[in-house]
Amino acid sequence: MRIQQKWIRILITIVFGAFAFTSVYPLFWMFINSFKDTAEIMTGSSFGLPVVWKFKNYTDALFEREILKYFLNSIIVTTFTILLTVVVSVMLAYALTRMKWKLSIKVNHVVTLGILLPSQIVIVPIFVMLREMQLINKPISLILTIAAFNIAMSTLMASSFMKSVPPEMEEAAVMDGAGLITIIFRIIVPLIKPAIASMCINIFINSWNEFIYALVLITGEKFRTLPIALMNYSSGKYGTDYGGMFAAMVITSILPILLFVFFSNEVEKTLSAGAILK
Repeated sequence: MRIQQKWIRILITIVFGAFAFTSVYPLFWMFINSFKDTAEIMTGSSFGLPVVWKFKNYTDALFEREILKYFLNSIIVTTFTILLTVVVSVMLAYALTRMKWKLSIKVNHVVTLGILLPSQIVIVPIFVMLREMQLINKPISLILTIAAFNIAMSTLMASSFMKSVPPEMEEAAVMDGAGLITIIFRIIVPLIKPAIASMCINIFINSWNEFIYALVLITGEKFRTLPIALMNYSSGKYGTDYGGMFAAMVITSILPILLFVFFSNEVEKTLSAGAILK
């Protein structure tokens, strides 16, 4: 029995070790190749250390390609998308789980449908609608669009946690004179932190990596986000600048990695708390 348990632990260690390696190694490979020029990447070994370390790839990305401008654009779009989506989703989830109104069931069905339908099928109507509103090539168009596609999933996540909150707490707050906004943001929100943490992570990933709508809705250079900026490396006069592109990708990855390092423990704690609450 002990031998079987030992082999099971070894097998689990090997499987998770292989998974960790396949997840981390591409980042290491990208980092190493960000210090090479395109010729060395294409003709030499892309898995070895650089023959000549080209720090110029990073200076070109930062100053010549102005990657920091696109980095700031992505931060602005992502931040406001998270705020808008969380606020709307929490209020909608409260209306669906706590209030009784005629259209609540139909609205709940629409929310579920929003998860099932791919966002790409409505790209043309959205573009036409935003063009008529004169919002094309403005960050607000991207914020509203990404938020709209994330509200459905975020609402379901918030609703599942709200159902575990005892209604008696809200009734006591009403007796003390609390209004609806106070109840939602002073009582409900602190109790569903695990859901909000998960929502923020999901929205951040979707917003930070959005490519299709960023390409269609933002037509000028001023407000372009990082995914579109990276695409510009493949449209150079002499072909794709792989070394520079990898350097820009490393810069792009800094914020998600830092967020994971500093907030992974907090997210794990809140998710564990949510599991216990349920």
